[in-house]
Amino acid sequence: MWFVTVLGPVPPAHKTQAWLDLATQVLAYGVTDQVVALGPAPDEYLPRRTEWHGELVENLRRW
Repeated sequence: MWFVTVLGPVPPAHKTQAWLDLATQVLAYGVTDQVVALGPAPDEYLPRRTEWHGELVENLRRW
């Protein structure tokens, strides 16, 4: 469910690779919510994880 909610049902023809790369990054981060995938930002500041979450949220806004 989260995949279609966040990225849409199919990749756009002109940005297929970017779409697949972002989907892979979301999976690598770890899906924590069935609808929005990433869930909320980490409660505790963990430099890489917190920054990665912010980057993914920003990148997902494009789709």
